[in-house]
Amino acid sequence: MFAISPHLRVLAPELAEDLRSGRTHIPMPDGFSLRFALYPLRTARLTGPVYSQRILKQRQHYNTFAEVFFAPLAWVLTPGKRSTALETTESVLDAQGWACADEWLHYGDDVTSVDLRNLCRKVPIVGHPMGRRDEWFEMFSDDVTPFLEGYIPSGVE
Repeated sequence: MFAISPHLRVLAPELAEDLRSGRTHIPMPDGFSLRFALYPLRTARLTGPVYSQRILKQRQHYNTFAEVFFAPLAWVLTPGKRSTALETTESVLDAQGWACADEWLHYGDDVTSVDLRNLCRKVPIVGHPMGRRDEWFEMFSDDVTPFLEGYIPSGVE
């Protein structure tokens, strides 16, 4: 994601350098959280920073620095709990029960297996958190937010 979103390199230069250099132990910067869920759909989406607010039915927000939706998993780099303390609406990721992978960064190359139950208790199966797009508005910058969306074919016929 850092390759397509230079904005993230400004927000977290240490993380960008750790990823670029291939360091074995990478700490999660303050104010960031890595969330994931099972994603069974054949549509893919890769974006940079976006802030979305649900305005119909119920109030929720979806705030991301980066997201990757590509079956079988969805990954979202999002502001951490401490950085969203002023947020007055519920995070759709919390409402859907997305798992947190922040602690996974403590495992280095020397760890060859870990019981998944020790890493997270529950991993939800999700579609894109915004679901019906006509219930949401999205805010992003054309200068810093790439959008790649498409349909992944099931195979060659």
